[in-house]
Amino acid sequence: MAKQIVIIGGGLAGTTAARQLSERGQAVTVIDPNAGKTCERPPLSKHLFDDSRFHLPYHLENRDLITFVRDTATEITLAEAVAGEGVRGTVHLNSGGALDFTHAILATGMEANRPEIPAYPDALPVYNLGEAEWVRTQVANATRTLDVGVLGSGYLGMEVAASAVAAGHRATVYLRGDEPLRKQLSAPVRQALFDKHRAAGVDFVTHTASPDDIPAGVHDLFITSVGARPITLPIDGDRPGKAWDVDEKLATDHRGIWAAGDCARITAGPAALVRPWACEPVAESHGRHLAEVILAETDDTADPAALNWNDVPWHWSFQGPEKVFTAGLTSPDATDTIIRHDPSGAKFQVFHFDGTTLDSRLIGVETLNWPPMQAAARRILGGHWIPTRAQLEDPDFDLKAHSRL
Repeated sequence: MAKQIVIIGGGLAGTTAARQLSERGQAVTVIDPNAGKTCERPPLSKHLFDDSRFHLPYHLENRDLITFVRDTATEITLAEAVAGEGVRGTVHLNSGGALDFTHAILATGMEANRPEIPAYPDALPVYNLGEAEWVRTQVANATRTLDVGVLGSGYLGMEVAASAVAAGHRATVYLRGDEPLRKQLSAPVRQALFDKHRAAGVDFVTHTASPDDIPAGVHDLFITSVGARPITLPIDGDRPGKAWDVDEKLATDHRGIWAAGDCARITAGPAALVRPWACEPVAESHGRHLAEVILAETDDTADPAALNWNDVPWHWSFQGPEKVFTAGLTSPDATDTIIRHDPSGAKFQVFHFDGTTLDSRLIGVETLNWPPMQAAARRILGGHWIPTRAQLEDPDFDLKAHSRL
């Protein structure tokens, strides 16, 4: 029976799934208001203030097998099971149209929180191409050094501030607490970045209790970076509270419906988290995996274990000249860790252990300004020869060589 595959969302997860399916000869429909014209979001905040290419459009081949529907999905209704019929549900569109499906991938992504800044009513997040292009226009038209304000201290906010300073502008970051990246990175990494950004010229205003406390007339541009939330829609009238919960196969509780990328929260297996992974490499990996899962349904020789998503999740953030990576499971509150520096002392890695037994296992690695060792960390976490605590504590241990075993 022919598959009717509908992908809701034209970001990285959805577009990757569409590409992989079409390359295998499978027709697919992608629903997104900008379907066929979307781009990767991550570079937007990293190159707002320089002449680098700040977005990468998706290039899709086999477009005769990909139908783009430039519309917004509003809800999904599930069909009653009928013997011999493959249709499992219907996606309803804002325009009034509808699309039946046998397989659906929810790849709706996230939308930024948008706090009001009384002193700067034009403040906006840089969470889509239109917002980034508006900022780029302001930068291009500036006849003097700009003063940029940033509310929030997560990855995006620090990328904006650091890239502004690196391009010769001024930047001030308003923090709720007393340090940036408190929810993202362990103490050694976030403190090193805090010191580097202050030395580079980024100003920080700590303990900003409310947007109302931000003074007017100081900044030429104001960017907000105070988190984002998954975009969801009702399925038979039920809308998830925060994200779509999925199992190790990325399947929801509804037959024939999967979720991928920033809108999916994995609840089982080694990559389970209390929140969505919300990072570009994971979104791309999800898209590739779901294409294989859907195509394997009719393959009697497929290995059932291969239906579980088991890639090593990883994340990258370029903050001006500073490059920080995570791989596997890391925690901002980690205490069971080992730190290894390069000979100069300028680059280092933090190795995270599960801390549950005397023989606790390595589960994640943070890497600061040491890209080759980030690649090594990903290899060891995804391999069979994960180094022991004793090996990592040995200063003569060659991690890169070990990662290639």
